[in-house]
Amino acid sequence: MARAVSFLVDASRLLLFGLSWTVAASLAVVAAFDLVHREPWTFMVALISVTPWLYMLAWLTASVGLFFRRRVLAATSAVLIVLQLWWVVPDFDPVSHLQPLPAGAASLSLFDANVSQSNRNLTEIAAEIRRDMPQVVTMEELTPQSLRSLESTHVMNRYRYSLIRSLYGSSGMALWSVYPLAGATEWYANYHPELRAWLKLPGGRRVRIDVVHTTAPVGAGEPGNWAEQQEIIRSELAGEPRPLVAVGDFNATWYDWHFQALLDLGLRDAAVVAGQGWRMT
Repeated sequence: MARAVSFLVDASRLLLFGLSWTVAASLAVVAAFDLVHREPWTFMVALISVTPWLYMLAWLTASVGLFFRRRVLAATSAVLIVLQLWWVVPDFDPVSHLQPLPAGAASLSLFDANVSQSNRNLTEIAAEIRRDMPQVVTMEELTPQSLRSLESTHVMNRYRYSLIRSLYGSSGMALWSVYPLAGATEWYANYHPELRAWLKLPGGRRVRIDVVHTTAPVGAGEPGNWAEQQEIIRSELAGEPRPLVAVGDFNATWYDWHFQALLDLGLRDAAVVAGQGWRMT
């Protein structure tokens, strides 16, 4: 009996070590792809997008390594935990906080929504716009049917200036403003339309705005197309005059290196600046 119990204990311990090493090694592979800026498959993009939660598994494997004195397992897990904190802490709510506006700063209220190409009824979105009364409205995946639905509510009548490209599929884009638009035009990221314009604010100030949207990195070949779009968008935004507002659906999270590359241009994540870095869209 004692021998059987001892065998079960040893077998359970081996299974625990095996599972722990499998998890740690898998996390290490994901981290390696992230560190070298490679996301060749949809599942890899998805795993990196949930970095805060994915690497919580490393805390479990570290506990196993420490408890059973498996130094290599504990050390590997510790490295993964350090990487998790490096990636996550700047976005974490207790760390990010609302920054005071500098003296004389202009105020601009902006509403953005990916309205979904399959959504033909925008009455609820129109109600949000009517309630919030933003000065600028931007939309992605705006189809001709959804545009007609929006226009039927008359909520957009107050926006005298606009650049609208309602298209079928995910390519529809639109920009409305109560302030005059100058040089409003479209540009393309791998055949996907994007919008840009100058907003002429009261007092003679001007703000550059780019409305961007990428295809989702889902399906065969799509992660590569998505990555090329992200690189084109970064190149375009790098050459844009300042002050610049880049708004839309980037199909990327804070933890994706493409998004971090945009922040490296001197841009700031609006959610983090507002102290709401972990607020999901």
